[in-house]
Amino acid sequence: MRLTRLSLNGFRGFPAPESFDLDADAVVIVGVNGQGKTSLFDGVLWGLTGRIPRLGDDARLVSMYSPSGEARVQVELRSSSGASLTVTRSFDGGQQQLRLSQDDETSLDEAARVKLLEALWPDAMHTPDGPAALTSALTRSVYLQQDLVREFVEADDEQQRFSAVSELVGAGRVTDLSLALERAKTAWSRATNVRTADLELAQSRLESLEAQLSTLTLPAEGDIDVTDTWSRWWERTGELAESGTATQDADSAEAPRLLDAAVKQIDVQRRSVEHRAGLLRELLAEVEAQPPALAPAVPIHELQAAAAKAEADVNSAREALEQGQAQAAEQRRIQVQLRETQAELRALAELALRHLGDTCPICGQAYDEAHTRHRLEELVGGPTDHDEATEPQTSQVSALAATVEELERHQSATVAALREAELRERQRGQWRDERDSRLHELGLGPVDDIDVVAVLQQALENTLDLSAELAEHRAHGEQLALDLTRTGERARRRELDHQVDTLRAEVAELKDLVQAREQTGEVAGGVLEGLRNAASEVVAAQLEQTDPLLQRIYATADPHPSFRAVRLLTRIARGRGRLNTAVLDPHAGLSSQSPETVLSSSQMNALAVSVFLALNLGVRTLPMQAVILDDPLQSLDDVNLLGLIDLLRRTKDQRQLLVSTHDERFGRLLARKLRPVQDEQRTRVIELSGWGPGGPVIREEDSARDPELLRIAA
Repeated sequence: MRLTRLSLNGFRGFPAPESFDLDADAVVIVGVNGQGKTSLFDGVLWGLTGRIPRLGDDARLVSMYSPSGEARVQVELRSSSGASLTVTRSFDGGQQQLRLSQDDETSLDEAARVKLLEALWPDAMHTPDGPAALTSALTRSVYLQQDLVREFVEADDEQQRFSAVSELVGAGRVTDLSLALERAKTAWSRATNVRTADLELAQSRLESLEAQLSTLTLPAEGDIDVTDTWSRWWERTGELAESGTATQDADSAEAPRLLDAAVKQIDVQRRSVEHRAGLLRELLAEVEAQPPALAPAVPIHELQAAAAKAEADVNSAREALEQGQAQAAEQRRIQVQLRETQAELRALAELALRHLGDTCPICGQAYDEAHTRHRLEELVGGPTDHDEATEPQTSQVSALAATVEELERHQSATVAALREAELRERQRGQWRDERDSRLHELGLGPVDDIDVVAVLQQALENTLDLSAELAEHRAHGEQLALDLTRTGERARRRELDHQVDTLRAEVAELKDLVQAREQTGEVAGGVLEGLRNAASEVVAAQLEQTDPLLQRIYATADPHPSFRAVRLLTRIARGRGRLNTAVLDPHAGLSSQSPETVLSSSQMNALAVSVFLALNLGVRTLPMQAVILDDPLQSLDDVNLLGLIDLLRRTKDQRQLLVSTHDERFGRLLARKLRPVQDEQRTRVIELSGWGPGGPVIREEDSARDPELLRIAA
């Protein structure tokens, strides 16, 4: 297949409809950067594959100036037999649409994709992603993109290079088969590992069961019938513990657990009953040891009456004492007044005695001097009887005070007795309240004081009897558990014997299965290794056939003065085919499988172009018999570029050439070097310039054939 026409509309740098005549042996596209050269070549790639890997999303392919917001590309091709093929692909912002016209027959979308792959690259039909395989074939051998010149020899890893070349030389299906077989072998091995793990688990279980069998001492025969004992025990348990009856039979798997839970419950109840018995003993001892003196000897009401009478007597005595004290005080006041009067009279008498004469010293009248003197002397020296008059009254007050004191002591004694009696009564009430509360907690309810001892004794006796019954019933439960254990052990032995026999058969079956699967895996590994070696041998054989061509192309480019040979080396590593590009210095016997470490950037580009052209020319079956180079001038220096021009001139007779350049002089040189030399040959020159929102200005013309051969004089 070769290109005859390309139509672009709304695609990248071509917003307006444009059509290019590509039906020529060589097409030279000239235009400064940004005029649409790469967009033109990308249109060919996208039209045929629907993909441009380096750009990714289809939305990025639609020109921002597209009037319809749609990208549309039409690629017309012609086979060597003259059959035409028209591929129309569009993208409306949501999905792609594909239309294929071939031999007056039109196909759409999926049918068109199938027929397009059949026409261009039939091997892609057998891959999981046909368009991706076609894209890889085109970008590895037909279309050398400007930004990815060195991708094959530098960016791609060894495995990717091997896969690309394997696909080109027709060994891709072998590689796919080996990958599929490897995946199947991995899945097979994974399944085998699962079976092996199952075998190990079964063996581990078998060992565990055999170990359990070794610990069982009872034989499998001779079971003990515990059905009747089981029923009676649970019936008595319901009577004693109020826990109901068993929900499972004696021969059930849950029987031991239920019995153990019931025995524990009975034990808990027995401890509770024993605690109740202890409380009853303690309360009975306190009731029996209650002191008789706790009750008051004299009734409280009598003590209260005596206290009231004593208080009244004290009050009466105090009143009498107060009256006596008032009378005595009045008497003392009178006595004081009398003593003062007597003292004044005695003083007057003494004065008068000193001044007595014939007449009264005051009034001067005559008087009876003797009688007056006698009277005055009596007043001066006469005795006083007032203190004696107060003595009876004082004695009476003292007697009243003594009486009050005695009555107060009696009152204090009476009140103290009353307080003591009240305290004893409160203590008695508190003790009875505490006793009644404890009786209530014990479930005995209110009991008369007279009957409390008898009630406590009877309750203690009943509690001790219940404790004894619970202890005995618990012992019966433990014996029943032992019988169940023996019965269960015999049943367990029978069950283990059955499980061991089953597991032994399963282990034997798994061993046979794992052994068979391992043998199958070994066979698959051998087949897989053979396929890998076959793929590597096919690729190596094809590369060996391509090697002379690669050497001639690389020698023509002549990028390095010492490393003047190149080899594509294949090998198998970790089950994968790998391919390396090596440069060699034949004279010094040196080589490097990392060309980027010994070659400059321009030399690496020359190497990449040489490998690309060698694969294009050396592989017999390609999707297209064409070479598309996007502006190689940007990747090569002048020396390497001249070698490239010579290569292209020699290639023109075998491949349709499409070359773009940003340099007008290089474009003219290319047009001259690639000019037709025979009548049936054609060289097309396309110039792109003045790009605007409507796209570039396009000028197309044919390069004229020289009537004479080019002569080079030394």
